[in-house]
Amino acid sequence: MTLKTLLTTTALTGALALTTAQAQAQTLRAESGNPATFNSQLATMMSTLASRDHDLDIQLSTGQNLAMTGVKLGAGRIDLTMIPTELYGYMGEGTRMYGEMGDQAVQAADNLRSLFGFVHGAYHVFTWADSGIESWDDIAGKNVYIGPAASAASTAIEQVIHANTGMRPNEGYRAVTLGWGGSGQAFSDGQVDVLVSGSQIGSASIEQYSLVNPIRFLGMSEEGLASDTWQELMATPGMLPVEITNDTYANTVNEEETITLLAFTMMALVNQSLDEETAYRLTSTVWDNIDEIRDSSPIFDGLTIEDAFIGVDAPLHPGAYRYYQERGVEVPEQLIP
Repeated sequence: MTLKTLLTTTALTGALALTTAQAQAQTLRAESGNPATFNSQLATMMSTLASRDHDLDIQLSTGQNLAMTGVKLGAGRIDLTMIPTELYGYMGEGTRMYGEMGDQAVQAADNLRSLFGFVHGAYHVFTWADSGIESWDDIAGKNVYIGPAASAASTAIEQVIHANTGMRPNEGYRAVTLGWGGSGQAFSDGQVDVLVSGSQIGSASIEQYSLVNPIRFLGMSEEGLASDTWQELMATPGMLPVEITNDTYANTVNEEETITLLAFTMMALVNQSLDEETAYRLTSTVWDNIDEIRDSSPIFDGLTIEDAFIGVDAPLHPGAYRYYQERGVEVPEQLIP
């Protein structure tokens, strides 16, 4: 083989290898919570659309503890997740469920960058209409499901119950903590007297309970709304009140016309080390396809680029920031990377 032939063959082999590498989809690891909830369904939509539009292969694992997915992301073990806004604050402080992790959670929070935020849903607290529980005081001595152990949900619900009753977990009521997936069956089997579901308003899963038997919601009482605990909740990033009417769900027995619940926001996050172009593509995957996403399910009706920064506390990733600049979307100063 002549030198010319060797060089030509080498060049062609290199070009072929480069073309093959370019043709392979970039793989990202992602985690989300309960597969039936907003964050998992949105992550699933992102996975489908990112593969179609940007050759990004998002390997999504659902049913994960969101209190830990943020830590995994900050440590570089995954590439994408969505967590409740308040968890970011707890991570950065190393408090609550992160109190025994030392600096690990704090350092992980420092590595998190945001793509967008959204109102995920509200904590619906309800019981069977014939349970004998007609007010918050009636939960004394009862089994109350408050969410998975050491989760954002359980922390928030403990505060909601305290605001309305003054009771703490296992000091007045029996706190039940297990995964979201098993909670519904426990409620249906009578092992849990009061169920909490962190769902979108009008959730089909909650509607299914009311179609089996009448249910009663436990909304915020006047005393609860005036309590110091509720004011602390309202001062927590990502927490806000929301009202539903007593006909939002079928077959409910609440007499009051409006019921006040605790709503919460979430953030889509990546690691700061993710390259700018990939973060840009992930952001565009949502907002360039927002009509298609909304058409896929009514739970996405409230997802708009105008509210892209609601509940967002972590600085934007430079790739996401570039996307919003190109779209002419004004970015809050504190989020500019």
